[in-house]
Amino acid sequence: MDKKIKLIIIDLYGVMSFGSYQDTCRWLARKYDLDYKECYRIVYHKYFCRAAAGKISEAESFNLAAKELKIKESGSELRAKHLSFQRLNRPIYNLAIKLKKTGYKILLLSKNTPAQFKHVVEKFKLYDHFKIINCYYFRMDKKSPGMMKYILKKYKLTPAEVLMTDDQDFNLTYAKKIGVKIILYKDFSSFKKQIVRLGLIK
Repeated sequence: MDKKIKLIIIDLYGVMSFGSYQDTCRWLARKYDLDYKECYRIVYHKYFCRAAAGKISEAESFNLAAKELKIKESGSELRAKHLSFQRLNRPIYNLAIKLKKTGYKILLLSKNTPAQFKHVVEKFKLYDHFKIINCYYFRMDKKSPGMMKYILKKYKLTPAEVLMTDDQDFNLTYAKKIGVKIILYKDFSSFKKQIVRLGLIK
Protein backbone atom coordinates (compact mmCIF):
# COMPACT_ATOMS: atom_id res chain seq x y z
CA MET A 1 0.00 0.00 0.00
CA ASP A 2 1.26 3.47 -0.89
CA LYS A 3 2.35 5.16 2.36
CA LYS A 4 0.98 8.54 1.35
CA ILE A 5 -2.27 8.02 -0.54
CA LYS A 6 -5.09 7.00 1.79
CA LEU A 7 -8.25 8.01 -0.09
CA ILE A 8 -9.08 7.48 -3.76
CA ILE A 9 -11.97 9.56 -5.11
CA ILE A 10 -13.57 8.08 -8.22
CA ASP A 11 -16.08 9.94 -10.36
CA LEU A 12 -19.34 7.98 -10.36
CA TYR A 13 -20.60 9.02 -13.81
CA GLY A 14 -17.95 8.76 -16.50
CA VAL A 15 -15.45 6.61 -14.61
CA MET A 16 -17.19 4.04 -12.37
CA SER A 17 -20.12 3.95 -14.75
CA PHE A 18 -20.63 4.94 -18.37
CA GLY A 19 -23.67 6.58 -19.84
CA SER A 20 -22.88 10.20 -19.09
CA TYR A 21 -24.39 13.26 -20.72
CA GLN A 22 -21.50 13.08 -23.18
CA ASP A 23 -22.91 9.81 -24.52
CA THR A 24 -26.41 11.27 -24.72
CA CYS A 25 -25.17 14.34 -26.57
CA ARG A 26 -23.12 12.27 -29.00
CA TRP A 27 -26.28 10.33 -29.79
CA LEU A 28 -28.24 13.55 -30.32
CA ALA A 29 -25.50 15.01 -32.51
CA ARG A 30 -25.43 11.90 -34.72
CA LYS A 31 -29.19 11.50 -34.97
CA TYR A 32 -29.99 15.13 -35.73
CA ASP A 33 -26.74 16.22 -37.36
CA LEU A 34 -26.14 18.73 -34.59
CA ASP A 35 -22.91 20.16 -33.25
CA TYR A 36 -21.85 17.98 -30.32
CA LYS A 37 -20.35 20.82 -28.28
CA GLU A 38 -23.51 22.88 -28.66
CA CYS A 39 -25.65 19.89 -27.60
CA TYR A 40 -23.46 19.40 -24.56
CA ARG A 41 -23.61 23.07 -23.69
CA ILE A 42 -27.40 23.03 -23.78
CA VAL A 43 -28.17 19.62 -22.27
CA TYR A 44 -25.43 19.46 -19.66
CA HIS A 45 -24.18 22.92 -18.80
CA LYS A 46 -27.34 24.96 -19.36
CA TYR A 47 -30.00 22.64 -17.96
CA PHE A 48 -28.61 19.59 -16.18
CA CYS A 49 -26.25 21.65 -14.00
CA ARG A 50 -29.22 23.75 -12.90
CA ALA A 51 -31.14 20.58 -12.02
CA ALA A 52 -28.14 19.15 -10.17
CA ALA A 53 -27.98 22.39 -8.17
CA GLY A 54 -31.67 22.07 -7.27
CA LYS A 55 -32.66 25.18 -9.24
CA ILE A 56 -35.02 23.33 -11.59
CA SER A 57 -36.44 19.81 -11.54
CA GLU A 58 -34.88 16.94 -13.44
CA ALA A 59 -38.01 16.72 -15.61
CA GLU A 60 -37.71 20.41 -16.46
CA SER A 61 -34.07 20.00 -17.45
CA PHE A 62 -34.93 17.35 -20.05
CA ASN A 63 -38.05 19.17 -21.23
CA LEU A 64 -36.21 22.45 -21.72
CA ALA A 65 -33.28 20.78 -23.47
CA ALA A 66 -35.56 18.86 -25.85
CA LYS A 67 -37.51 22.03 -26.64
CA GLU A 68 -34.40 24.14 -27.29
CA LEU A 69 -32.79 21.47 -29.47
CA LYS A 70 -36.08 21.06 -31.38
CA ILE A 71 -35.89 17.29 -31.37
CA LYS A 72 -38.86 14.95 -31.82
CA GLU A 73 -38.34 13.26 -28.43
CA SER A 74 -40.21 14.63 -25.44
CA GLY A 75 -38.33 15.41 -22.25
CA SER A 76 -39.35 12.08 -20.70
CA GLU A 77 -38.26 10.20 -23.82
CA LEU A 78 -34.90 11.99 -23.79
CA ARG A 79 -34.45 11.06 -20.13
CA ALA A 80 -35.26 7.40 -20.88
CA LYS A 81 -32.71 7.42 -23.71
CA HIS A 82 -30.12 8.96 -21.40
CA LEU A 83 -30.67 6.26 -18.77
CA SER A 84 -30.45 3.53 -21.41
CA PHE A 85 -26.77 4.34 -21.99
CA GLN A 86 -25.77 3.72 -18.38
CA ARG A 87 -23.62 0.68 -17.69
CA LEU A 88 -21.00 -0.33 -15.16
CA ASN A 89 -17.34 0.15 -16.02
CA ARG A 90 -16.48 -3.36 -14.88
CA PRO A 91 -12.64 -3.06 -15.07
CA ILE A 92 -12.72 0.07 -12.89
CA TYR A 93 -15.18 -1.57 -10.50
CA ASN A 94 -12.93 -4.60 -10.10
CA LEU A 95 -9.84 -2.44 -9.66
CA ALA A 96 -11.59 -0.32 -7.02
CA ILE A 97 -12.53 -3.48 -5.11
CA LYS A 98 -8.90 -4.63 -5.28
CA LEU A 99 -7.63 -1.25 -4.06
CA LYS A 100 -10.13 -1.30 -1.21
CA LYS A 101 -8.96 -4.78 -0.14
CA THR A 102 -5.38 -3.49 -0.27
CA GLY A 103 -6.30 -0.88 2.34
CA TYR A 104 -7.24 2.27 0.45
CA LYS A 105 -10.46 4.09 1.21
CA ILE A 106 -12.61 4.43 -1.92
CA LEU A 107 -15.11 7.27 -2.31
CA LEU A 108 -17.43 7.59 -5.29
CA LEU A 109 -18.26 11.24 -5.98
CA SER A 110 -21.34 12.26 -7.94
CA LYS A 111 -23.12 15.40 -8.98
CA ASN A 112 -26.55 14.25 -10.03
CA THR A 113 -30.23 14.62 -9.42
CA PRO A 114 -31.65 12.25 -6.76
CA ALA A 115 -33.60 10.10 -9.24
CA GLN A 116 -30.67 9.48 -11.60
CA PHE A 117 -28.30 8.97 -8.69
CA LYS A 118 -30.63 6.37 -7.13
CA HIS A 119 -31.07 4.62 -10.50
CA VAL A 120 -27.36 3.95 -10.98
CA VAL A 121 -26.44 3.26 -7.35
CA GLU A 122 -29.22 0.70 -6.95
CA LYS A 123 -28.80 -0.83 -10.41
CA PHE A 124 -25.15 -1.66 -9.76
CA LYS A 125 -25.48 -2.16 -5.96
CA LEU A 126 -22.64 0.28 -5.35
CA TYR A 127 -23.49 0.94 -1.70
CA ASP A 128 -22.59 -2.70 -1.00
CA HIS A 129 -18.92 -1.86 -1.50
CA PHE A 130 -18.27 1.87 -1.53
CA LYS A 131 -18.87 5.12 0.29
CA ILE A 132 -20.72 7.53 -2.01
CA ILE A 133 -21.34 11.26 -1.89
CA ASN A 134 -23.85 13.03 -4.11
CA CYS A 135 -22.98 16.72 -4.18
CA TYR A 136 -26.63 17.53 -4.88
CA TYR A 137 -27.45 17.18 -1.19
CA PHE A 138 -24.70 19.62 -0.24
CA ARG A 139 -25.71 22.22 -2.83
CA MET A 140 -22.10 22.22 -3.97
CA ASP A 141 -20.34 21.22 -7.15
CA LYS A 142 -17.72 18.47 -7.41
CA LYS A 143 -15.19 21.03 -8.53
CA SER A 144 -15.94 23.52 -5.75
CA PRO A 145 -13.41 24.29 -3.00
CA GLY A 146 -16.15 23.67 -0.44
CA MET A 147 -16.73 20.08 -1.56
CA MET A 148 -13.05 19.18 -1.42
CA LYS A 149 -12.62 20.89 1.95
CA TYR A 150 -15.58 18.90 3.27
CA ILE A 151 -14.07 15.60 2.10
CA LEU A 152 -10.65 16.41 3.57
CA LYS A 153 -12.24 17.33 6.90
CA LYS A 154 -14.53 14.28 6.93
CA TYR A 155 -11.66 11.86 6.37
CA LYS A 156 -9.10 13.91 8.36
CA LEU A 157 -6.65 13.98 5.46
CA THR A 158 -4.27 16.40 3.79
CA PRO A 159 -4.51 16.98 0.00
CA ALA A 160 -1.32 14.96 -0.52
CA GLU A 161 -3.07 11.90 0.93
CA VAL A 162 -5.81 11.97 -1.71
CA LEU A 163 -6.00 10.80 -5.32
CA MET A 164 -8.92 11.97 -7.46
CA THR A 165 -9.96 10.81 -10.92
CA ASP A 166 -12.63 12.26 -13.18
CA ASP A 167 -13.34 12.19 -16.91
CA GLN A 168 -13.81 15.97 -17.07
CA ASP A 169 -10.78 18.15 -16.47
CA PHE A 170 -12.69 21.08 -14.95
CA ASN A 171 -13.70 18.88 -12.02
CA LEU A 172 -10.03 18.36 -11.16
CA THR A 173 -8.77 21.95 -11.32
CA TYR A 174 -9.17 22.92 -7.68
CA ALA A 175 -8.04 19.53 -6.39
CA LYS A 176 -4.82 19.83 -8.40
CA LYS A 177 -4.32 23.41 -7.20
CA ILE A 178 -4.27 22.40 -3.54
CA GLY A 179 -2.03 19.36 -4.01
CA VAL A 180 -4.39 16.44 -4.54
CA LYS A 181 -2.96 13.89 -6.97
CA ILE A 182 -5.19 13.78 -10.02
CA ILE A 183 -5.76 11.48 -12.98
CA LEU A 184 -7.87 12.63 -15.91
CA TYR A 185 -9.65 9.42 -16.89
CA LYS A 186 -9.50 8.56 -20.60
CA ASP A 187 -9.57 4.77 -20.66
CA PHE A 188 -8.92 1.91 -18.28
CA SER A 189 -5.54 0.93 -19.71
CA SER A 190 -3.95 4.36 -19.25
CA PHE A 191 -5.62 4.77 -15.86
CA LYS A 192 -4.22 1.49 -14.55
CA LYS A 193 -0.73 2.38 -15.82
CA GLN A 194 -0.84 5.60 -13.82
CA ILE A 195 -2.09 3.74 -10.74
CA VAL A 196 0.84 1.33 -11.06
CA ARG A 197 3.26 4.23 -11.64
CA LEU A 198 2.07 5.83 -8.41
CA GLY A 199 2.81 2.56 -6.61
CA LEU A 200 -0.76 1.88 -5.49
CA ILE A 201 -0.73 -1.61 -7.03
CA LYS A 202 1.85 -3.73 -8.80
